[in-house]
Amino acid sequence: MPLKVYVVYRNSASEIDEVRELLTAHEMKEVTEPCSADFVLAIGDDRSVLDAVQLVGEKDVPILGASVGSSGYLTSVSLEDLGAALSVVERGEYEVATYTKLKGVIDGSTSLYALNEIAVFPSRSAALMRYELSIDGERIWSDRADGVLVSTPLGSTAYALSAGGVIVFENAPILEVVPVNSVDASKRPLVIPDTSKVELSGISSRYPCEAIADGGTRVKVKDRVEIYKSETPVKIMKVYSRPSVRETLRDIVEEASDMPPSAKFVLKMLEIKGSMSVRELVEATRLPERTVRYAISELVKRGFVRKVVNLRDARQFYYEAIA
Repeated sequence: MPLKVYVVYRNSASEIDEVRELLTAHEMKEVTEPCSADFVLAIGDDRSVLDAVQLVGEKDVPILGASVGSSGYLTSVSLEDLGAALSVVERGEYEVATYTKLKGVIDGSTSLYALNEIAVFPSRSAALMRYELSIDGERIWSDRADGVLVSTPLGSTAYALSAGGVIVFENAPILEVVPVNSVDASKRPLVIPDTSKVELSGISSRYPCEAIADGGTRVKVKDRVEIYKSETPVKIMKVYSRPSVRETLRDIVEEASDMPPSAKFVLKMLEIKGSMSVRELVEATRLPERTVRYAISELVKRGFVRKVVNLRDARQFYYEAIA
């Protein structure tokens, strides 16, 4: 029986055609539903893999990430090496890394899934929101903050770290709750068992609030969000070895130990989402524009980010992480 593949594309038509030719050459069948696939092939960058996590949902389907351009932590191969990687998959000689998956239930109905974190923020950046935090049914605090997020161990080196959270090794059986810019300095990040259920209730702001999965999928929130560990983990297919989280973390610490948290956050967002304008970074990070511009200037000066011109409009500029 041919292997069935569901493909997540974020690229041009020429790359789609190239991938389909490779699948045909390896006698693999492209299917239209991820739940019926033997594996999901995410083409593009780490953002593509995170999109695949959302599409897979509760299903126990592994994901193979193939990068176009600069490689990421979650992409196992480049598009140029995809043909060889598919041969490895056919022979079953790959490894599978499992990571905690978060599930968020918004207002008792809509579900979100995330590999790194689920965050709740007002739809307008730098606006305060109110919420009440309960864990396993026990009220912990009421707070006013820019937002709040629940992170997995893998996500502890992403948004959570820039928001003041702690670094967690990827195999630790815990979750992390991080208030973002709370008006009360006593509201500190919490480390809880990954069997816990986090409830954010009484969510309100001058602006509509949203639950955001891995900086991508957004769902409007009326009052309440429940977040807990999904019954199925995220399974990432590793065809070729990648640096561990500890090795990656060591590089971050050595290369950017004195960098402002806002700059680290902007860099992480560019690594995940690809090139972005200042306006897009403001929307994605919820940071003030002045802070984003300062972060970019630091990253460009240190050689982590470069400025690129929009080929369709030379008056517009984007910024991208340098691999």
